Amino acid sequence: MRSCDRLVVTHTTTLRTDGKETLMNAKLRNRLTAIVAVLAAVLMTICLPTVARAADLRRPDSSRYLTYKIGGNAMRIGVIAQDDDSDYYCIEGNVQASYRIDGVREIESTDDARRLAWLIDHYRGSEDPLAYAAIGLLVHDRYDLDQATWASHRDSVIRTHAGIADRAGALWREAGDYAPAGAKITQHYVRGLRQGIVEALVVNASGSPIAGVPYKVTLNGPARFENGQDSVAGVSGTQSIAHRWQATGAGEITASISYGRHVLEQIISAQDFVRFGGMKQTNGGAVKFTARKDFTPSLGTRVSAKIVDAGQPVVDEVTSGVRGADSHWPQGLKLTATGWYFDKLSPAALKEGTAVHAGESAAAFLKRLQSAGHKPSAYGAASFTGPNQTVKVQGTTKSGGSEPYKTPVAAGFGTWVWAFERESLSAQAREYVLADAVTPFLEIPETNAHRARINVRSSVTEHSASVGSELSDTITVSGFPDDHGSFAGSKEFGFEPDRAHAQVSVWWSGDAHDAGNDERYRPSGSGVPEEDEHHRRVGVWNYPAANGTFRVGAGAPDAHGKPVNIRGESHGWYVFVWQFAGDDRVMPAASAYDDAWERTRVVEVARPKAPIVTTRVDRDTVKLNEPFRDTARVIGDVKKGSYVEFSAYEAIAKGVKPGANAKLLDGEHVRLDHGVSDQKVSSSQVRSGKPGFVYWKATVFSPKGDVLATHELGAEGEVVEVMEDGSQTPSVPGQPASDKSTPNQPARLADTGSSVVALAGVGVAAALVALLMVAAIRRRT
Repeated sequence: MRSCDRLVVTHTTTLRTDGKETLMNAKLRNRLTAIVAVLAAVLMTICLPTVARAADLRRPDSSRYLTYKIGGNAMRIGVIAQDDDSDYYCIEGNVQASYRIDGVREIESTDDARRLAWLIDHYRGSEDPLAYAAIGLLVHDRYDLDQATWASHRDSVIRTHAGIADRAGALWREAGDYAPAGAKITQHYVRGLRQGIVEALVVNASGSPIAGVPYKVTLNGPARFENGQDSVAGVSGTQSIAHRWQATGAGEITASISYGRHVLEQIISAQDFVRFGGMKQTNGGAVKFTARKDFTPSLGTRVSAKIVDAGQPVVDEVTSGVRGADSHWPQGLKLTATGWYFDKLSPAALKEGTAVHAGESAAAFLKRLQSAGHKPSAYGAASFTGPNQTVKVQGTTKSGGSEPYKTPVAAGFGTWVWAFERESLSAQAREYVLADAVTPFLEIPETNAHRARINVRSSVTEHSASVGSELSDTITVSGFPDDHGSFAGSKEFGFEPDRAHAQVSVWWSGDAHDAGNDERYRPSGSGVPEEDEHHRRVGVWNYPAANGTFRVGAGAPDAHGKPVNIRGESHGWYVFVWQFAGDDRVMPAASAYDDAWERTRVVEVARPKAPIVTTRVDRDTVKLNEPFRDTARVIGDVKKGSYVEFSAYEAIAKGVKPGANAKLLDGEHVRLDHGVSDQKVSSSQVRSGKPGFVYWKATVFSPKGDVLATHELGAEGEVVEVMEDGSQTPSVPGQPASDKSTPNQPARLADTGSSVVALAGVGVAAALVALLMVAAIRRRT
């Protein structure tokens, strides 16, 4: 029976007669020796190449195999043939061997094939014949082409070499631990979607890591490794090997790994072999993920105060952010945002919010707002180095300036628009920010109301009166929005509706039991007092919260159309106080409790010598920058320290209501002589550099600041027309066309203001005296 790796051993017999070899025997011995030599040469060709051509392989030395016997023949188990690169193991035990290679075929990559390829490669060059023999045993067990024949050979090998089965088992387990069977790759992000790490791991058949195996990781998509390439090579370890990557754009990435796998090859020959066929790059696992280099910053804003009073700064709280779950701010990257504040927006504008178009730049958006009539009034800037940072920004009058912006006196609404403008960012930032990020116009959190400041000018009709007299006040209000009272509020923006009414209250102070003590309770302080026996609120009435002149008392109606009558029923002080509680468009305002213009002194008997004042300007008409003045004649008794206060208002056009404009002369005090009952005093000279009508006012004050006598603005003789050269003199508003004095007759001073009231008081006193005299005469009779 022919078998693989068989060694044929023949025995020769020497014939002897009486201890001597015969010639015939010698010849026979020679012939037998020649035959044996020929047979040995034939047998030695088993498992070796035939001589059809030059040998491809060579026979290994004896350290590469062990022997065993089959049918008396010596057989080899282990390395059967060699070349310069590999060891060859027999897989046909019943076929005569040759050392010629007729073909090579890669054996399918199975766990058996990978383990055997690894063992053949790993133990090449070993000095342990048992290791080679054990590998031969494993090769035959799994790939012998005639397993039935090999079974009998295997029994002989096991019997002949104790321990070879155990060694084969140990080698098989070792190969299972170190033969590469696969490669795994995982990925995790380090900084957003912009940077991450892929980890490479080569494993055996049981999934355990293997060290020392070459591998290659490749990225397919917009990302690169730290070497600037889309692939990186390495050698596996017992732990995952990390490779950092960085996005170069945005999109899906596939990271794949390939590794070196041991190949087992079948050698086609007269008797087939197997050998280690080298390392073959084999695809392992792959992972897909998303990468993105750029990001979209965002801005969230909230005004610090929803309601801002006139003349106050505006402050916005600006918070940085990113838009989208795949958008990540690069660590430490500085971005500066620009803000624009728009004021004086009407209530109707609250319904005209403007969104930013897709891809629209900040400049284009601002231009679109400007075409709709909206121009910024204040500016701001805020810098951030990451998301979720908040900066408080106070508006300035100029972009990049330092002068604080103050809200206007007029009422309105204001809103901020903020943007990251790409072209204004650093070169580094522009690598990551691809477009402007702009907030809409009139977003609710970034919109506020700036409240108007109210101006109130008022004066009681009578500054002195007797008990039982009718009291009244004239109040002029300005500063309300023209449409005040029409705004119904906005729940969406959180603004309350306009408050419809202001209130006028009348307060009494004094000593009801002793008129001589009334002076002790002269009104003091700007706020109204607490009610007690010396302070009492007489009444309170509603009036429209709007601009205009309102008459309080003397039968004039209130806001509800009801007539209001107020009488000084007790001696003491009566004070009119106008008050507006404020709303979201107008600031609170009130007249002062201690305002001398707003109080009337009521006495039990009218004073017979109360002063009256008549006034007259020295010239009815002047040219530009010509000087002129006012003169007041005061008749009556005044105390030491009394004075006349002169005021002249800047020139205004015909038909414009005076009193709300600025002054040429503001409250000049000219002292009166308390020892003279009929005297004249004059103001300083003033000049007007613009044409129009200049209105004068003169008021007599007591030493303590009580108004003793005055007149209304525009009284006869108290208006001067300032004309440009060549202008004709029209009639002064409210005066006759001509009231000029003759050269020899002084100008008549106008009877104005409370002088009329004072004279009426004198008449009342005279009548009372007459009645008392009549009563006395009757008693005598």
